Amino acid sequence: MSALAAVVESDSMREFAGEVERAAALIQGGDISRFRAALREPVRRIVARDDLLECGLPRPGNNVAESWYLYYDGVMSIVLFKVPMRPAVQPHDHGIWETLFVWRGEVQHTVYERVDDHLKEGCAELVERESALLRPGDFAVVAPPHDIHGFHALNEESYGITVSSGQYKPERLYFNIDARSYEIRKPRTLR
Repeated sequence: MSALAAVVESDSMREFAGEVERAAALIQGGDISRFRAALREPVRRIVARDDLLECGLPRPGNNVAESWYLYYDGVMSIVLFKVPMRPAVQPHDHGIWETLFVWRGEVQHTVYERVDDHLKEGCAELVERESALLRPGDFAVVAPPHDIHGFHALNEESYGITVSSGQYKPERLYFNIDARSYEIRKPRTLR
């Protein structure tokens, strides 16, 4: 069995992925609050595990230096990553829903809304929609049309977990809030 297959075959991660998939059906109906409620118990169980750094396989990170697949089935991915303190992960979009929760440490997370008319290439205006200090077990959901977020760790040993379904946009927007601008980047991995 390959190492990736071992990650996919993890019963507890497969079970968690199934619970997230069932909860994600609520996003399609626009009910983020029910999605959040459905995730509370599965997230609590995953966060309680101490072995996650030993469970994953290295993954090229898009915005971080250290990243591991905990689960991947061709559609859904569950990724553990070390959250950087500085520089902060620049506000960016995804094109799909993603939930980010904290495994260890503390993470400042902000969701933004783009409020300009989208007519001038390279220009964008964002407003803060939601900002929170996330601790182990806390999570945030980003989903189109509100899938722009940025974050950073508040201590050196902060780890996050993201769960997403589908493929990230092949060209993503990275925003500079102060300059009211964005640049287009290709992610290193689409999942």
